[in-house]
Amino acid sequence: AYAGLVINSSKEWTNFSQFSAYFKKGIEIYDLINSSIDDNDVITWAPNASSNLFPEIAYALLTSSNIGAGKLVGTVSVDFRAMRDAAKFCKANDFFWDGVISSKLNLRDFIFEHAGYCLLDFTIIGGKFSLKPSVPINGNNEIDKTQKPDVKCLFTDGNISDLQVSFLSPEERQLFRAAVLFRKETENGFPETKSVLVQSYFGTVTDPIETFDMSGFCTSSKQAITFAKYAINLRRLSDHGISF
Repeated sequence: AYAGLVINSSKEWTNFSQFSAYFKKGIEIYDLINSSIDDNDVITWAPNASSNLFPEIAYALLTSSNIGAGKLVGTVSVDFRAMRDAAKFCKANDFFWDGVISSKLNLRDFIFEHAGYCLLDFTIIGGKFSLKPSVPINGNNEIDKTQKPDVKCLFTDGNISDLQVSFLSPEERQLFRAAVLFRKETENGFPETKSVLVQSYFGTVTDPIETFDMSGFCTSSKQAITFAKYAINLRRLSDHGISF
């Protein structure tokens, strides 16, 4: 969002060095959750609205010719259904993106990085960009901690060319305590940076601390704690990597 300020000053004004404003809404973009699509892939759009759901922001950046890369990507190269489902996932789990894009950036790198903070994977499936939840979910689009990931395919050196498997060393699997910075908002006031420290049940107080700065967009302690748990478990449970 942009603001303009006009002051018709008299001689009482001698100095005006700083100006602050609290914006409650940003640019109006596509409302994916309330839009629909039929069997012929015809989309019925809901009225545009401001949003702090990252999938809706990513969709706008990929498809809008005004604020994004719509002339290069466009709606035909983005999976509407997957993006809408990802938006519902974020809303159900209170994953929000209350940030500002104030400078030029690499779009794919930006979406890939910030999708991870919302527990989403940025993928290309069937030639279309999409966001998919990184964790199992239930019928209400909430994270289901009782399910294991659904394995769809098995890849081995029998069906992949030049498959290389490398097992992680104990040092690379070292547990850590996650310190996550987030922003506490005060309506019509100034924000305050807060931090939360999360330790694994399997860890100790002597584990090293790794810091994740999410204060630029995260305004929820719940989201910060959930991401910290995911990051710690990703380190604890991953024991090898592959390349092919």
